[in-house]
Amino acid sequence: MKKKNMPLCDYLYVDTKKILSVYNQLTGAVVSAGESTYATVNPAENKKKYDFKIFKSDVGNTAQEGQGAQEQIKPHHTLFQELEEELTNQGHLVDLSGKGMAEKIQDKDFRKTLKNTFCVKVTGRCVIEHYERMKKISDSFPDIAALINQSNKAAVKSTDAYKELVEQIKTREADIAKIRDRNARNIQQAPLKEQKKKLEDLLENHTKAGVVEQWILDGLKTWIDTFIPGIINLRVYPDQEHTAVQVFGHLKQENFFDMDVSAFHFTYGSVPTEELTMLGIVSSVPNPEDALFNPHQEFLGGDLSSKEAVERGFRSVFRGFEGFEQMVRTCRYPRVLVYPMLVYREMGGKR
Repeated sequence: MKKKNMPLCDYLYVDTKKILSVYNQLTGAVVSAGESTYATVNPAENKKKYDFKIFKSDVGNTAQEGQGAQEQIKPHHTLFQELEEELTNQGHLVDLSGKGMAEKIQDKDFRKTLKNTFCVKVTGRCVIEHYERMKKISDSFPDIAALINQSNKAAVKSTDAYKELVEQIKTREADIAKIRDRNARNIQQAPLKEQKKKLEDLLENHTKAGVVEQWILDGLKTWIDTFIPGIINLRVYPDQEHTAVQVFGHLKQENFFDMDVSAFHFTYGSVPTEELTMLGIVSSVPNPEDALFNPHQEFLGGDLSSKEAVERGFRSVFRGFEGFEQMVRTCRYPRVLVYPMLVYREMGGKR
C-alpha cells in the first residue's frame, strides 16, 4: 500500500545502465530492464517507458542457474527510490543540500571525505547549459536580429511622431519645389536635410537589436564543435548566496525522460524557477593545493634517445591543448563534478 504524505517525484533524467549497475552492486539482485520509447500525437515528442524485473536468488543458487530465483516486477520510481535508500544505508551517499552546506563544501577536510564518497545528492536552484542549442541559436541569430529590427522599424513608422515628421518633410519639399530662385532653394535644403537626418536617426535608434559580428558567431560554433560537442551541463547551487559553490555534471540527451530536450527547455527554462535534485557519482573534487600530476616528468631528466624525443614531441601536442580543455570543462575549486544518474523535481510530502 502506498504510504501517506509521500513526496512525488517528476523524473526528468535517468541513466538506466548506470543505475542498474550500481543497484546490482548494492543489493546483489540481477535486474532485467526493458526500456522503450513511445510517441504521442506529435511524433517528435518521444518519451520513455521503463519495465524492471528484479531477480533475487536463494542462498547457494544464482539467478543464472534459474533455481530458487524469485522474480519481482517493480515500477521504475520504486527502483530509483530504493537505490537512494541503499546508497544512504550503506554509507555511499552524502547529501549536499541546504544553506549551511555551501561553507562545508569549501572545507578542505570535508572535500577529502567527498573524494572517498561514491555518490552525492544535491537539491537547489540550477542552470542548464545546452551548447548544441546555443550553436543552433547562433546559426539563426542574424535572421532573428533582422526580424526584430524590421518589427521595430514597422512599430516606429506607425507612431504619431514619425508620421508627423514625414508630413513635415513632404510639406517642406513641396514648398522648396515652388521656389524658382536656385540660391534660395539651396538655402532651404539645409533644414530639410536636418529633418531627414532626424528621421533616419529615429529609425536607427530602434533597429539595433542583436548586432553581433559574424566572426564571433562563427568562432562560437567552432569552439563548441571542437571542445564541447553534444554537451548539456546541469549546475546545481546548494546556496543561492554562494554561487561559486556548485555541483555539476554532463547530461546525455538520450537519457532525458522526454528525449525532445526543447520541450524540457520550454517547460523549465535554462534557469528553472523551481529547485531540482541531482543524484550522481563523484568524479572530481578539485582542491587548490592538490599536487599537479605531470605525465611528462619522465622526459625532464637526462638525455633522450631519438625515439623518446619524437614521443615527447607528439605527446606535448596533447599537453598544449590541456589548457583549453580545462577552461571549457570548468572543473575547479570549490566545485564538485559528478556523473549524473538521476535528475528530478520533488514535490509534496515531508521532504
